[in-house]
Amino acid sequence: MTKSPSGRDGRRSHLRLVGAEPGEPHVPPAGVDVDTTPSVAVLETLLETLTLDLAAAPSALHPVIAEASVARSAAMLADQLWPAGRPDEIGEVERFFWADAARVLGERRDLESFVLLTSLARTVGPAGRLPLQRAHVSRLRTQDEVPEWVTRIAGFRLTSAIVSEDITGDGLSVVLDYDDEQHPHTVVVFIDNNLGAIIKDVFVGPPVDRVLEAYERGGRVTIRTVRAPIAAGIILQALGETRDFDDPPVSEDFEFFTGLLVNRLTQIPERPVRPPVRPLLTPRQRDQLVEDFLDSRFAVELPDDAGDITRLWIDHAVDSTVGGPLRVSAVLVELFLAHWLPRKVLADSTYFDAVPVVVKAWLEFAGDRTHLPLDAVDEAVDAVDVWQPALEAAAMIDPVGSKPGERVFLDDATNDLEDAYRALAGLGSPPQPDLRGLDNHQAATLSVLAPHAWLMAGETLGTSYAPDAFDIAERLVRDAPDLLAKARLSTWPRAIVWLLAHRHRLVGPGETLTPYTLATDLSSSPATLRKTAKLLTDTLILPR
Repeated sequence: MTKSPSGRDGRRSHLRLVGAEPGEPHVPPAGVDVDTTPSVAVLETLLETLTLDLAAAPSALHPVIAEASVARSAAMLADQLWPAGRPDEIGEVERFFWADAARVLGERRDLESFVLLTSLARTVGPAGRLPLQRAHVSRLRTQDEVPEWVTRIAGFRLTSAIVSEDITGDGLSVVLDYDDEQHPHTVVVFIDNNLGAIIKDVFVGPPVDRVLEAYERGGRVTIRTVRAPIAAGIILQALGETRDFDDPPVSEDFEFFTGLLVNRLTQIPERPVRPPVRPLLTPRQRDQLVEDFLDSRFAVELPDDAGDITRLWIDHAVDSTVGGPLRVSAVLVELFLAHWLPRKVLADSTYFDAVPVVVKAWLEFAGDRTHLPLDAVDEAVDAVDVWQPALEAAAMIDPVGSKPGERVFLDDATNDLEDAYRALAGLGSPPQPDLRGLDNHQAATLSVLAPHAWLMAGETLGTSYAPDAFDIAERLVRDAPDLLAKARLSTWPRAIVWLLAHRHRLVGPGETLTPYTLATDLSSSPATLRKTAKLLTDTLILPR
């Protein structure tokens, strides 16, 4: 996982501070003897990080924040100081570092370094635990005026665990309850089923009774009490999925509290219980589900492509998310319509026009089969209309020469349409549009239109023109939303590329592009592109 270069308050992380640039003097705190060992510079950075983290938190959370701060620092140090080499070499470096750190901290007498030593002694792994604990016991005999909260660092006992799961199956929260008299709190772990059951968030919450009250007020969740080993097994499996993710979309609190979470889980006396292996539906079972749907009252008068579209929904739900094909969720609708289907399927508007009505019927069928509350079903059905523009933008006029209404499914080797664009244009990931201030429909339109224009301009004209295409698409949605109705949504990215090509004089005598060849590359006609581009120039004030 890529570590963030900045801390929670925007300052540089201690990893960057350890490798300070030449010319940056390090000034030890007043009253501390200057030591030349490598541990000193690192410990001063850890101490600074801990002090700043504690200053940003309420006093009631100080023992928890101290544990989290030092656990994170220890994990990041392991990545930097002993990330490679044979196990015996790694252990030797680690043991030497922590032994020297224990010596340095053991010789000091200030309270801040004692807090750091206490936290390290209770969070660092076996390689450094013994010397740190000895230094801690030695200082504890002579340390004056130790606040009560310092004695609580990394000393909380897990008293119960609950699992709260959304009825739509989008995700679940594992709530670990630490019912301490002075510092009661919970550690909440949110697992996102729509992204393969990865952990997206870890944070410290209020006492468990307040957490339960919040869940009950919000409704639409099921809550069950589980044993600590079961809770640990669920979390550790999800943590493994997160570590396998190339660039997991985790929260800032995940980065800060993951070390604390792992430290707490290792203190559970029982071995974690691995969750049951999630069964995958066989092709025959998937086909049977399609047949059951087509034979139901929900499939009356559906288009001819209903069976094919339903099978695609089932494949996406089973292979790309967790929870099964009968899950009814507005988020799942968004993922299928706005992301997965347009990038897995090349088709024209005839095929894509059939998708919304089929998906709505499937959602009602699945909701009826799972006895889901009607308001949850209605919410998912309404989401189909919100994300329908994604399909309209993805429709091709003549996809690879196939017949009207047919679709071409990109196999796993080519992955998706976006990957195809990247391979052709050498592009990276498109930028994310700013959706603030937009309603749901405008946000859905922009989230599809701007990246699509970006990719099409990069592939057709070159990578340097992709940002301009993205900006024009964003201005179109924000400044002239009424203009969108004057052309098919899928025409606008093509018209933007057409406009850029002419504004930059890439089309004409002596150039490689002619109006006809450019229109052919864009799968449209010169007349349509010229007319639509004129709508842009007549309405938007564009830079020359």
